[in-house]
Order: sequence, then C-alpha cells, then structure tokens
Amino acid sequence: MKVSIILPAYNEAERLEKAVKEVKNVAEKIGYDFEILIAEDGSKDGTDKIAAEIAKKDLKVKHLHSDERLGRGRALMNAIRKSEGDIVVFMDVDLSTDLSHLKDLIDAILIEKYDISIGSRLMKSSSVERPLKRELASRIYNFLVRFLLGSKVRDHQCGFKAFKKDVALKVGEKAKDNHWFWDTEVLVLAQRDGYKIKEIPVKWKHGGKTKVDLTRDSIYMLFQLLRMFFSEKKRKILVFSTFLAIFIILSLIYLSSHSFFDYFLNIKLDLVLIAFLVCLFSFALRGFRYSYILNKSGAKNSIFLSTAAISIGQTINVLTPIRIGDLARAYVLSKQKISYELSLGSLATERFFDVATVSFLAIVSSAYLGISTGEIYYGLAFTVLIIIIILSLSKMENFVGRIFRAAKKSINRKDFFVIFSLSIFVWLSDVFICYLILSSFFSNFPLATLAVAVGNIVKAIPITPGGIGTYEAALVAILSRSFDLGLATVVAIVDHAIKNITTILLGIISMLLLNIKLKDLR
Repeated sequence: MKVSIILPAYNEAERLEKAVKEVKNVAEKIGYDFEILIAEDGSKDGTDKIAAEIAKKDLKVKHLHSDERLGRGRALMNAIRKSEGDIVVFMDVDLSTDLSHLKDLIDAILIEKYDISIGSRLMKSSSVERPLKRELASRIYNFLVRFLLGSKVRDHQCGFKAFKKDVALKVGEKAKDNHWFWDTEVLVLAQRDGYKIKEIPVKWKHGGKTKVDLTRDSIYMLFQLLRMFFSEKKRKILVFSTFLAIFIILSLIYLSSHSFFDYFLNIKLDLVLIAFLVCLFSFALRGFRYSYILNKSGAKNSIFLSTAAISIGQTINVLTPIRIGDLARAYVLSKQKISYELSLGSLATERFFDVATVSFLAIVSSAYLGISTGEIYYGLAFTVLIIIIILSLSKMENFVGRIFRAAKKSINRKDFFVIFSLSIFVWLSDVFICYLILSSFFSNFPLATLAVAVGNIVKAIPITPGGIGTYEAALVAILSRSFDLGLATVVAIVDHAIKNITTILLGIISMLLLNIKLKDLR
C-alpha cells in the first residue's frame, strides 16, 4: 500500500522547500510507503526551479510542472492521475493544518474503510486560529453549501483531504470547476454517489500569506455555488417559474378585467406593426454595439454574427429563468472561432452598460415626472455590483480572470462614451416600442421611459423565463399611476409580447442561417 501526498503549489518559492521537508519527516514516522508530488501550477516566482531541484535531490519527490495556470482543481486532478499511491492526500503548502493529523487522515481510509477523509475546522473539538472575518465567511459559505446543495459535510474547504485514488478519479472527473470550488463540488458529488466521508477534527492555524482574496474569491465561490444549485434544480425551477409567470399575467388580467378587453380590442394595428419594425431595428443596434465591444476586446466579427448570436441567446433567455442564453451566445460565437473568454467578457461589458443606461433613463424620467421609485436604487446597486465583480475577478489567474480582464479592457475612457451613446439608442428604441402601444390611447413618452426602465431593472432578477410576468407587473405599477389599470395591463402585455415574439422569430432564423440546432445549445 502506497500513499501519494500532493502539494499544490502556485508561487510558493518562499515556503515550498520547508513544507516538503516537514511533510517528508512526518510521512517517514508514520511508516507507510509514500511519495510526494509537487503539483506546480504555472508559477512565476521561481517555484518551478525550486521544485525541480528538490525532486532532483530526493527520489521520494516528484515535480509536476505546468507552463500555464491550470487552477487548483485541474492541477490536483493532473497529479492524482500521475500518482502511484492507492491513497491520495493533498494539503496546502502553508501547512495550516497540523501534520500530526496525517496518520488519522490515512487510517480513516486504510483501516476504517472510508472512501474519503477530510480535515474539519468546524467540529467542536477542532482548534482553530484565524481572523474573525475569515471565520465568519467560512461558516456562512459552508452553511450555504449544506442548505442549497444538501451536503452533510461541515467544512468543505479545509485544504487537508485524502481519497481512495479510484474514488478521486471517478468523482473528480465529474467536477466542472477547476479552481477553489473544486473541493466543494467533489465532496458534494461524492456524497450523492454514496461514498463514505469521515471528518476529522484538526488543529489549524492561519498561515498568514494566502492566495485567497476574501472579496474576489467569495464572489467567485458564490457564483459557482449557484451554478451547481441551478444546474441540478433546473427542471423544478423551470416548472415553478413558468407557473409563476402565468399566474402573474393572469392575475393582472383578472384585476383589470372590467376594462382590459375593451382596451385590447382598440389597439391600433398600424402602431403594433411599427413597433415590430422598431424591435427589429433595436436588435440591429444591439448587434452593432456588441460587435463594437467584441472588436475592442480583440475579437474580429461582423454585425450580422453579433446580431444572430444575441438573437439566439435572447431566445434561450425567453425560455428559461436563469439566463443560460448568455452561455448559448458564447457557444454560437465559439463556432466562429471567437473564444469564450472574449465573448463572455464582452457580454459582461454589455451588461454593465445596459444596467447603467437603464438606471440613467430611470433617474432622468423619474426626475422629470416627479415620481419616486425604489427600483432605481436597485439598478444603481446592480451597476456598482457589476463593476466590483469585473474589477475583483479580473485579478484571477485563470479562465474566469481572463473573461473579466476582457470586460475590463472594454470599459475605458476612450470607448466609454461611444458604447454608452449606443446603449442610449438601444434602450430608447426599447422605450419607443412601449410608447407606440401606449399611443393607441394616450401620448406620454417620459412615463413610458420610466416604466420600461423600471421593468428592465426588475427583469434583471431571473425569477421567471424572460422576465415574463415580473416585467409586466413593473410596467403596470408605473403606468397605472397615471392611467386606468386595464390600459396599463394591455400596454405592458402587448409591449412585452412584441419584444418576445420578435426575439424568438429572429432566434429561429439565426439558428437556421448558422446551422445551429436547439439541442446543441443545451
């Protein structure tokens, strides 16, 4: 029986040699046959040279080098595949977990027949020294994992774990994350596959210097947590959100039934036709803007391709409540040799300008009308949140970091005015569609502007497919301040129907022209 001890190392020149010596000393005292693998992950501070020198001098040590940053998860999987042990152990180079627990970790698998054993800082008998803010963040995070993903494990992120090698390979191959969330995902997947996990209380002391940025990585981990939650619950969520959308629409019609159908039958069809044409024009504008952003990010493309990708992505968003159409858009562009990093980064830029522009229009129109609405502050909060996310995650040295660096590249002084100006025209086109429907009865462009702006701020929260129901409810809430409830409901429903029907038609045409099937987008 052999144990493989893996030390993932990224820019660990200062403490790698000491860590290897300490681990080797403890492993020799335990008495099991062992090897130490340094999973050196694209380091830039000379860690690779130090690791190579250690391995050259000591036959018990192997150096696994990567020229590019793989991320914690991929680096560990690469090491597990190349390991010779029946049991694989991995621990952080800072050795925050006291090495006296190493034998307990191995024996839990070898003697007690567990499939996985992990160190836990959150058991009552554990002894932990770390800053309060990190303690709170850890407890909140682990609570969310247990609550949302149904895990029974207390501490998912302690960097002190052991697996049967075959279990690590089977479960690790299923994990989709390649960085910090990998530990959590693997443990959750292992539980669902029926593997037995033992948690061991540990003595743990904060190692001081850490690669974890609390703000940036907390945002990243939360997104990954939600990604896993939604991907597993998507069928139930889709059914629930669809019924919610139908319920909201029917409730609006019921509440205004005394006048709804009268107003509906008196809509001017010529204005409806013009609204469809304006909607088509707005897609061309969106395509031109997205093409401009992509070009500034370094991805050469055509306005047609950008418009088609947007149409397909928006079509998927109309059908689902969790905006997976954004990924569908990136997939479409990848078929045209545009990387996911550039397409998703440009999409993040587009989202920033959308929320900022909608919030701007809401502020201007509400000030003109003298109407106060709390949704404006939500829009401003979303704008600030997007900026924080872009700036924070752009510092990561992995796939996610490359996405947000591409987004950051587009948001600069030189291009800001151009993209913002285009965004104004895009959203005024959207407003004009609502204004045309409203003009069948009354003319009030500022109120239509405020209603559409608030509707899109509310729609940004993905509760229902395409924001159907929530968008209409927001428009009714604003329009009914000045008009009859039945009129407000008719305008809201017809306005959104025109936009969604146009979106789906363009999406279908785009898929036919680009030879993309709906099943490919799943």
